[in-house]
Amino acid sequence: MFFSKATALAVIAALPIVLATPILDTRQNGVTCQTSSGSPLTDDVTAVINELNGRGGSCPQTNDKASDCTTLAKSGDAAVSICGIKDTDSSAISCSDVAGYANQIQQTCLNGDPGNPKTLTGGTYTVSPSKRVEVINTKSV
Repeated sequence: MFFSKATALAVIAALPIVLATPILDTRQNGVTCQTSSGSPLTDDVTAVINELNGRGGSCPQTNDKASDCTTLAKSGDAAVSICGIKDTDSSAISCSDVAGYANQIQQTCLNGDPGNPKTLTGGTYTVSPSKRVEVINTKSV
């Protein structure tokens, strides 16, 4: 489910602004917002989403180390990762689906005016109990 910018702004406007991290911490339709002053710029997140959409094929989680996350794409200060159990060839999520989940995070978790290049966003989309997509700052990678 995608939300309009007006809906996202209405949700944000209804929330009290707190200067402590996280600035926005909400849960909605699989999305957990964790937007803070350290979150990536929404313009950079858009570039990562566009890269993943253009990639085609699958975007597997290949890291079986402690983090259980694979960084799939980066742009500026934004990164999109897939986390959870290591994928087999048949269990990997398509890159276009990962881009869609990242877009839902971006649209749900905006902190600021969507037209402002300084607007921040960040969070997690829980795909299943064993798989999630994260929009994070590249400094976290």
